[in-house]
Amino acid sequence: MQSNNIRSLVFIALFAALFIIMSSLTIKFGGSFVPITLQTLAVILAGLFQTPRNAFLSIFVVIVLAAFGLPLFSGAGGITHLIGHTGGFIFAFPFCALLVSLAVGAYLRSSVSKGNKMIAFIAFFVIFELFSSLSAYVTGIPWLMHVLDFSFQKAMTVGFYPFIIGDALKSLVGAILAVSLTPYIVYIRSSTASLSRQQTSYKA
Repeated sequence: MQSNNIRSLVFIALFAALFIIMSSLTIKFGGSFVPITLQTLAVILAGLFQTPRNAFLSIFVVIVLAAFGLPLFSGAGGITHLIGHTGGFIFAFPFCALLVSLAVGAYLRSSVSKGNKMIAFIAFFVIFELFSSLSAYVTGIPWLMHVLDFSFQKAMTVGFYPFIIGDALKSLVGAILAVSLTPYIVYIRSSTASLSRQQTSYKA
């Protein structure tokens, strides 16, 4: 149990670090209020390789550390940044990672996942597009409207439409990796999931 616990902590730290690195790769264009980053790709990978609990924690721990002032989001941190105009996206990311992991787990356990790589590719792409990208806009756009006093159309113009192609490309990369590394993904997820099963049975 101790080795599994250490393994889980290592993966949480690894994907937290990956999220921080990908948050620092920022592109701003024109008068955009929302920068282009690789955060959603980090969310995809966290949910792909980890159990739902660990996927959530690997992103959430970054938010907690940033709340204490560490500059983990493109050199910015602190409560002020977290509740700024991109706060709706930031706080959505742990839940997006959780949803990705749940959906990936359900797919890998299904009979549909066996054999056909094209079906697997499409399934992974849809999972990533829905739960790592589009789900973040559910809270991101309303919060952008609230903080900047934007209309819905204005918020969509600066916070959604410019990112559609980029989100699709990140989901595409995630799907390619998922299909290529499926055996490793299954092994890593099962090795860390065994810890949760052991803890559950122990508490029972």
